[in-house]
Amino acid sequence: MNTKFICIEGNLGAGKTTLAKKLSSVLEVKLILETFKNNPFLQGLYENKEENKFPAEVFFLMERLEQLSPDLFEKNELIIADYLIDKTKLFAETNLNGSELLLFNRIFDTVKGQIPVPNAVIFIEQTPEEALFHVQSRGRKLETEVSLEYLTLIDKKYRTLIESEKFTIPIYKVNAIDLRTDFNDAVNKIIDFLVKERLLLAKSQVKLTL
Repeated sequence: MNTKFICIEGNLGAGKTTLAKKLSSVLEVKLILETFKNNPFLQGLYENKEENKFPAEVFFLMERLEQLSPDLFEKNELIIADYLIDKTKLFAETNLNGSELLLFNRIFDTVKGQIPVPNAVIFIEQTPEEALFHVQSRGRKLETEVSLEYLTLIDKKYRTLIESEKFTIPIYKVNAIDLRTDFNDAVNKIIDFLVKERLLLAKSQVKLTL
């Protein structure tokens, strides 16, 4: 894979898409954004309807496979995505159980094998309480049922993922508060990390008009 691939992750309401858009603009690179509005099963998922959970998760997985198709990575370029494919399994493990989760994990393992491993992950840290505040503040109708308990569970699963010995992708952690209080400084520090990881040749080549 000649293409360099950076993923941005964090709990709901962390500011992943905002950061991804800014980095792609500053670095003038390709941007891939998570889509969710066209998932026909999403409303039922948020309403905790059992019959919608499995198809909703599979729909997300297939859509992300299309977005991150191997053909995309044949060019020698830098790509930024506002999600890591592993989040699909993380949320599925929260929403599914039993035979449905077993089947989903088999599908996920097949799909993940077709997607290149990122060169780096930028993880936005926030407490579940902060996540709930920001989810409620953005006022998405679909997220009205999101609870602190749910966000706490998601937070724990993210921690388990990125702190596992099996997680060997270089990771840079940035606090959501820092992004909201001094966004430009936080972005500059992220760029320093990317230069250190040799995903950028030099900071002098970056368009630092933040």
